[in-house]
Amino acid sequence: MNNNRISALEIRREAHRAFRKDIKGNISLNVIPILLRFLAVYFGTKIYTTWMANLNVNLADPSQASQRLSEISASMANDPSSASDFMLTLTPETSVAVYAFMFFFIMICVGVSYTLIDKLRNPDYQVNALKGSLQAFSGRYFFPLLFITALFGLFLEAGLMLYIIPGIWFLMIFSQAFFIFKDDVADQNKWTLRMAFSSFSRSSVLMRGYKWAYFSLCFEFFFWEILNALTHELLSIWLQPYEQLTMAIFYQKVLENNRKK
Repeated sequence: MNNNRISALEIRREAHRAFRKDIKGNISLNVIPILLRFLAVYFGTKIYTTWMANLNVNLADPSQASQRLSEISASMANDPSSASDFMLTLTPETSVAVYAFMFFFIMICVGVSYTLIDKLRNPDYQVNALKGSLQAFSGRYFFPLLFITALFGLFLEAGLMLYIIPGIWFLMIFSQAFFIFKDDVADQNKWTLRMAFSSFSRSSVLMRGYKWAYFSLCFEFFFWEILNALTHELLSIWLQPYEQLTMAIFYQKVLENNRKK
């Protein structure tokens, strides 16, 4: 029996305390990802309105939009093969831009997470918000993190295509790969692609006994993100730092518990 098991409630409480302790510092560290969230909403809205316009849906006229969408739904119900005619399609250039944006956002979030881990382990650690959020782009991390991000995305996409549940499972067991890689680089003072690849298997081992706690945290984030969408990302000024703190604290707690056993 694992007597060192942690709870999602414990993690939430510690994340709230850490956020309140240094509100200004936590928000400053997350300025870039917060701004990127606003950009994502702006360009996402542009893509959506263009898509609706191509379908002859007038969003400025609710009655016309409702009628047109009903016609589209009836058409797909009568002829499922026609669904492809109404799907959102992106140009190759737009697709590349979307993936590049997602990669940049993930790398920034990884840099923020690494900074938070250093701060959690050393309260006297002096945080440079800009340098900390961009550290994933340094030669120390960039290329292996590129590989980890691509492989993580591949696992997640493949799992989601298999009726969603496998994707959620892959998300949970491989969720600590980025953190594990950071500690491996710190221990060995170098990086290799083999270390990057092994971070996935080591993450699956580390997460044994903690998947439910991690799922509970993600489930909470899911509802917060829905509320955030209703505020047009204004809530992300608090939510982004809170999510980053929560995941950093989760990793540190799990790592400490595994070392005790």
